[in-house]
Amino acid sequence: MLTHLFLSGFPIFVSPDDFGRLKPRVVIDVREPEEYAKGHVPGAVNLPVNSFLMAKDSVPFHMMRFDSLVDRFASLGVKQGDRVLIYSSASLPYHYLNVAALYMVLKHLGFRNVHVLDGGFEAWVDAGKPTSDKKGLRPRIKLKAKPDSSFVIGLDSLIVKREVVDTATGRREIKVVQRTDVRFYDLRVPGYYFGVLGLPFYRRRGHIPGARNLPFTFFLQRKRGNRGGLFYVMRDTSEIRQILKLNLDPLKLNVFYGNTPREAAFALMLLDAVGYPRERFRLYLNGFPEWSDDTALPVVRYIWE
Repeated sequence: MLTHLFLSGFPIFVSPDDFGRLKPRVVIDVREPEEYAKGHVPGAVNLPVNSFLMAKDSVPFHMMRFDSLVDRFASLGVKQGDRVLIYSSASLPYHYLNVAALYMVLKHLGFRNVHVLDGGFEAWVDAGKPTSDKKGLRPRIKLKAKPDSSFVIGLDSLIVKREVVDTATGRREIKVVQRTDVRFYDLRVPGYYFGVLGLPFYRRRGHIPGARNLPFTFFLQRKRGNRGGLFYVMRDTSEIRQILKLNLDPLKLNVFYGNTPREAAFALMLLDAVGYPRERFRLYLNGFPEWSDDTALPVVRYIWE
């Protein structure tokens, strides 16, 4: 059952007009340095994705080692209980994946009050809010953190290995099967889900058998601003709640994956926004690249499930 929960009295996704009431301790701009230099939310610090994500086995956008993350975020001078507002550009849907990745990293570090500027920097400018070209600076602190991986699941926990006997030869072999109490959700756009599109780090194309396609783009809608600009905003929280209620399985462990950890992180952001119980879902961060690389595991192509 979905329950509606707003942490610290504010929703996860906030508008530019909410800024004054939210009063974030630190604002983090996830855009590239050259974009940040042209103008940003006053006081915001710049933290592009390559400063907290890295490639793993040729697959981009994985979290850095925990000690490296702690060192990186200690420089922001913010503690786990402080309110943090994060944003990127919103001119393209994938920009929200960068924000989602930062959201996940902060949750991994134990930050509790993390909020996202809906519509990104474009919405801020469109609302007539002030901008600055001066670098935001924070005093470094000693950040104490323990990793929170309660929302993460690995491949070994998603499969079951069984010994079977070939009746013809009497030979014993190990067969790998999926857990029956798990329901997979594929956050990739349909082209990847159906196996029409692929990436260099795939061994095979398609999706995990039984996975339902919930493209992250489905939760975004294009908006024409008051000043004529186009950017993307999140669907209303009530819509997100309804979509999840109709698609998630309340009797199984719901597991989300994508091309990289960013899509799975997007699911974390959505589920937290509607207060979905943490014990009912997990993020499979290694996702389809790892699954497709293991030829003992089946892959489905050209079929919607």
